[in-house]
Amino acid sequence: MAKKLDYEYCKAAPMLEWLGNKWALVVLVKISENGPVRFNELYRNIPSVSEKVLSQVLRQLAADGIIRRELFPDVPPRTEYSVTEFGKTLLPHVEALLNWGRENFERIMENRKNANR
Repeated sequence: MAKKLDYEYCKAAPMLEWLGNKWALVVLVKISENGPVRFNELYRNIPSVSEKVLSQVLRQLAADGIIRRELFPDVPPRTEYSVTEFGKTLLPHVEALLNWGRENFERIMENRKNANR
C-alpha cells in the first residue's frame, strides 16, 4: 500500500487503499476464516503471494487496527494474527463485495470479452 490518497479530501481513503491492494482483503478473509493463524500458514494458503508482500500487508492491516499481531515468547518465538473487534466490523462489507463479485462473475467476464473485440 505504497501510494497514499488524500486523507483530507476523502475520509474513505484508507479503505480505498485496502481495496487497491490486491492482497489486503484476501489476507483479511483468510485470517477471519482460519481464526488465529501464523505467517507460514497464511503464506501456504494464499497462492502467488510473496513473503515480502504478505509481510507488508500484515504490517499495514495491523497498523490500521484491522488485525492483531500477537507475539508469544515461546522457544522458538511464534506470532499469530487474528481479526480485531474493529476489523470484524469491516467483514460484513467485504463479504457483500465478495458476494457481488461471485453473483456477477459471468457478466463481468462476458463484458471483458466483448470489450476486447
